[in-house]
This record gives sequence, C-alpha cells and structure tokens, in this order.
Amino acid sequence: MPRPTKSGVNNFRATVLSVLIALLAISSHAEAGSPKHVRPTTGTFGKLRKASTEVADTLGKRLDAGHDWLYRRLQRVLEKVDLRFGAPNEAPIVVPLSPVRIGLDAQVLHGQDGFDVSGTRELDASLALPNIERRLKLFVTSTDVSEAPVDPAEQQNPLAFGTLFAPQRDLRLELGVQPSTSQTVFAAVRWAPTLSFGAISLYPLVKPYVRSGLGIGTSSGITLEVWRDQWVARSTSYANWVRNTSETSWSQTVVFGYARAVIQEHRYDLFATGHDLACGAVVRLSASGDRMSRATSYEISLLMKRPLHGGWLFGYIEPVTQWNRTLDWHPDIGIRMGFDVLLWGLASVPTEVSSYCRSS
Repeated sequence: MPRPTKSGVNNFRATVLSVLIALLAISSHAEAGSPKHVRPTTGTFGKLRKASTEVADTLGKRLDAGHDWLYRRLQRVLEKVDLRFGAPNEAPIVVPLSPVRIGLDAQVLHGQDGFDVSGTRELDASLALPNIERRLKLFVTSTDVSEAPVDPAEQQNPLAFGTLFAPQRDLRLELGVQPSTSQTVFAAVRWAPTLSFGAISLYPLVKPYVRSGLGIGTSSGITLEVWRDQWVARSTSYANWVRNTSETSWSQTVVFGYARAVIQEHRYDLFATGHDLACGAVVRLSASGDRMSRATSYEISLLMKRPLHGGWLFGYIEPVTQWNRTLDWHPDIGIRMGFDVLLWGLASVPTEVSSYCRSS
C-alpha cells in the first residue's frame, strides 16, 4: 500500500501542532463541572406561550420572531393533521411537540487540481402524531440508513420519509422511502443502547437493513466515551457490510476536546464525529477503508462550535486536512463551516444556552 509522502507527513505534523496549540488555549479558560445538555422543549401546542406583541426593532428580535412564527405554524399544522386523521371512535390524545433541526453545511478543499467547493442541507424531524398511530412515529431525515460517521458537509443523501415503531427504548423498526428519482424503499431494525459506568459510557449500534437497489446490509459500531469535568474523549469503531457486493467499509475515529454544552440528538453519525457539540472545540483523527486491513483515507480536523444567537442558532468552523489513497496521499487542506437551526422551543422563552460560552 502506498504511504503518505514526506511533504504529507510534514503537513500532518504541522496540523497536529496547530491543533494542540488551539486546545491549550481553550484549556486555559476551562471550568470545572459537567457539560450542559441542549434538549427539545416538551409539552403541547396549547401550552405554548402566546406570540409577543412587542415590536421587533432589532435584528436579533426579528430573528427570534421569525423562528417562533415558523415553530408555532409547524406545530399547529402537525396537531391539525394528527387530530384530523386519528381514530374517529377513540378519545383524542393530546399531541406533543415535535422537534425539528435544520442544518446548512459547506466545505472548501484545496487539492492537486485546485479548489473543490461543496455544500449540503440537512433536515431531521421526529414527528409525534399519537392519534394517527398510538405507538408509531413519523420521521423526516437526510441521514443515510446505515448511519455512517460522515461529516454533514460531505453527505449528499436525499430526504427520506418514514415511520418507526419502538417496542422498547433501545430497539426500533424503521420503514421509509426516499422519493428521489430512484424511489428507494428501505427497512431497518436499530438497536442502540446506552451503557454507563460512572464517567465512562458505551454506545453500541447494530442495524441490519434492506434497501431497494442495494439489498441486505448490516451496519455496526461502538463508541467509548469518557468525561472529566467538561473534557471529553471518544473512540468510535464502525463497519458497514453489504451482502450483494460482499464489501465491508470501516472507519475509526478518535475525538478529544472541551465542551461546555452538547446537543442531545440520537444520530450516531453526528455523535461519532463530534458534531453534536453545542459549545466548545474538539480535535478529530479518523481513518477509513474499504477492506478490513486496507485504509483509503486519513483525516485530521479541529471543530469549533458555539451558539450564535439565543439557544436555537449554532455555528461551527472546522479546519481540516485529508489524505486519500486515490490521490496518491496528497494532503488536501480546507475548511468546513455550517449552521444548525433548532426548532426545539420558543426563542422568546429565555434559555441558558447563550451564556455557555461566556467567561465567568
């Protein structure tokens, strides 16, 4: 197997040194205590606070007003749909709020052939419609069914719509369709428990699936996470096997850094790559391959993320260096950046998220 060139090794060392300096700078402002958790608002549409009559005379107030208008309108539509198509002979169930996350991501890489620019949009929603089906939930996502640990800016998956049935907390059945030009239909069984031993946690994932045009496959992984105050270290091993092609792709990722707050999501790919961060910075080292003993790419990056406005708008920037076997291990240097918009509650209700990154 070809090895990285001398210039690539030197570039790798320079990148590692830059990352270490950045982490040392962050550690000088570190505080003791566990990280905060950003969670969706619970409750019902009827208990949402009424819209404020105050005139939005600043950019921040206009952003909050637009956010709350969209959030209220979406929740009202979901409530009407659920009550309209619920069982007519049964007493209606109160419709809970449904969290929605919108992501906008972009990547710029400079390689042997010049600059390469790419971007993507993400949408994740777990729709709670109890009157349509009392134990069945709907979801909308742009995540691939295998949940491979790929950066959001590199995902190019069309939206998928489906239903999920969860007989147990850690076990669920997913049935869905991607209404793109290929009309992909898929089904999967997902088992993803959380095992905690004090400051150490294990997150295994086993997900057998079948997808039209691809056949039967199984993705699996395990993440070891250790917290010490607000410092976190994660190691994620992941593999995806497809029966029709007898191919097994794999990745190994190590994440280390400082986090004052994390976004509580259940997507394995965001968790494994450190993109569940809400406020802080993490360094990530990863390797991936298409055979059990053959690496096809390496990557090192420094992800820095923080709330930009209130507790619903987050932004990140991520310098990155990649080495790919198909490019003869040439170091591609670039940057990723993006935004997360959380429709998880009203912006008019003050939260503590915006203060997580402030010095005490």
